[in-house]
Amino acid sequence: MGDGAERQRYAVKRERYLVNARLQWAIMLPLVATVAVVALAHASAIYLGGEALDTLSAEETRRLFLRSGLIYYGLSLALLAALAIFLTHRIAGPVLVIERAVRGLRRGEYEHRLELRPRDFLQLLAAAVSELRDDLREQDERRRSLIEEVASRLEAGDAAGARKLLAELCPSLEADDPIAIGTDG
Repeated sequence: MGDGAERQRYAVKRERYLVNARLQWAIMLPLVATVAVVALAHASAIYLGGEALDTLSAEETRRLFLRSGLIYYGLSLALLAALAIFLTHRIAGPVLVIERAVRGLRRGEYEHRLELRPRDFLQLLAAAVSELRDDLREQDERRRSLIEEVASRLEAGDAAGARKLLAELCPSLEADDPIAIGTDG
């Protein structure tokens, strides 16, 4: 991709920021709620300690607010980190399951697990990959069946029947084209 095309690709503005509203709200709301609860606790502590502030000097008040701010931000960061790990686990786990299944499909292995836990995200993606797996399995079984049938027909001396099956196996080949099928006609 050229440099101009790369710039143009990023110049396109998004029309929708909520592309998967359920997923995005499920992550955003707990994070916002966590910050709101910690902020409310911080504000409550300051409000309830208001009379005690009257007895403190300006320097003591400044240090108190500095410490309480550090505690507030430290607690917020710790809670947000823990919550982010919890929430992203519901994404990272399914990504790992789907990735293993896709890598297995590339090797022709169809038995990798694609079932996710009920509350995991990416259910629709897992279902689509599961459908793809089933379709690829059917195609693979059909190919193997056709190859066995071609071998059987060749052993029986039925070259015309084998050509028809080869054309079905490889639709880009034409059954009547002896060069494409690889026979002398």
